[in-house]
Amino acid sequence: MVTGIVLQVLSSFTANSIQPSMEHALADAGIAAGVGFTSRTHMSEYMLAPASDTEHILGSVALLRVEDWLREGMGTRTASDPWFREELKTRVREFVSELAILSCRGKPVWFLACPSTGWVSEKSNFASLCRTYTNLLVARVRNVSQVNTLTWPAALLADGIDDQKADELDRIPFTQDGFDRLGEFLGGEVARTLASDSSTPHAAAGGSPELAAYLAGLQVQVQLAPADRAARPHVDRVLRTAASFSLTGEKPDITHAEIDALLDSQRCLLVSVVDRLGDHGPSGVVVYRWSGNALVVQAMALSCTVLGKQVEHALLSALTRMSAERNCSELVFEYRSSGRNQPMLSFLQSIANASNNKYVLSLDQADARISAAAINPRAWSIIVGGLEKALSERH
Repeated sequence: MVTGIVLQVLSSFTANSIQPSMEHALADAGIAAGVGFTSRTHMSEYMLAPASDTEHILGSVALLRVEDWLREGMGTRTASDPWFREELKTRVREFVSELAILSCRGKPVWFLACPSTGWVSEKSNFASLCRTYTNLLVARVRNVSQVNTLTWPAALLADGIDDQKADELDRIPFTQDGFDRLGEFLGGEVARTLASDSSTPHAAAGGSPELAAYLAGLQVQVQLAPADRAARPHVDRVLRTAASFSLTGEKPDITHAEIDALLDSQRCLLVSVVDRLGDHGPSGVVVYRWSGNALVVQAMALSCTVLGKQVEHALLSALTRMSAERNCSELVFEYRSSGRNQPMLSFLQSIANASNNKYVLSLDQADARISAAAINPRAWSIIVGGLEKALSERH
């Protein structure tokens, strides 16, 4: 397991063999970072939701062969089946949107489209089709300004670096010599980019039209409901484990009695999320109190599995609605740094004003702040259920 600062590699094929040469190139450039790997089956998950140890990630390198998207369809279809072309169209669109979401987190992102000259392409005569969609993919990614798009190096155009047999059996497309060259190239490109402040990507102030359309297509639905004793396991899990998007950071030492007190206070909300990709279930917790003309949020946490989908902005909209129905004039967030909840701080800074270790959002500015901070404002729906008592009683 790699510890310390990590450059994360996510790939559509098995790429672990680049680690030695890539780490060597980084070390030669004075970059003290290890190399970690995200498997092909978890690429989308990584791009859509921050990793639990995101503060230790220097940046992300995405490696992709479009032919890897076609492997699963080879067993039941002929090469002329239109499914392959439609599959590539869909995959290109979704990948570019997911990569754009990854680039919005403020960490550098590098993308390299690898030639589709492997076993899948050769077996089914997909070379021409793969070239077409590789070019389309690269063109689309170049429109995502926060991503550093790399060009396949000339050193890897030589004969003898492809390994068809290993690619067929284990999705390992290159010989060790090929991986060594690739790792050296990637390490050098990462070092070159980081050395140039002007070319280092930053968090996006907005988003590309493709990303906005993708978020609209997700059909995110966020539901808030009072948390009762039946919701105790969910509240316990979120408060103990949510680290990056939490007002206070994860609380592994919170006691059962403290959780029971929160539930009995009737000031604890459970946040559940559903989208086109599935039902994510209970994914967040909000603990609040009424104070004068303000709704004060004492604790707010979302699981990493729902981040990157604008759930945080939808939740803010719901809290704004709650406050308006009580004729409040502001939302107050009580933030306490934990060393791992920088993403929450960044969110608060984008929508509220700092005031004595608190972040205050005036309700008359809320809609404008949400619209400015969200990539696709209102690309979500909100259900606020069972809160009549909370809205009608003041304690």
